Amino acid sequence: MPADIIPSQMVEEALEAVGEVVDKKLGGKWWVKPLYWLSIVVVLSIPIVYYFW
Repeated sequence: MPADIIPSQMVEEALEAVGEVVDKKLGGKWWVKPLYWLSIVVVLSIPIVYYFW
């Protein structure tokens, strides 16, 4: 599925919703936010690494 089909605003809203659910489930611990951003970076970098490998 090409990236042009998925609006960037929809992706941003989905990531924000996932972050809110994770924060709610884990009770707002201090390490949740850095772990969430780290996981986003890892997940989004997988296709880039695969493409250039």
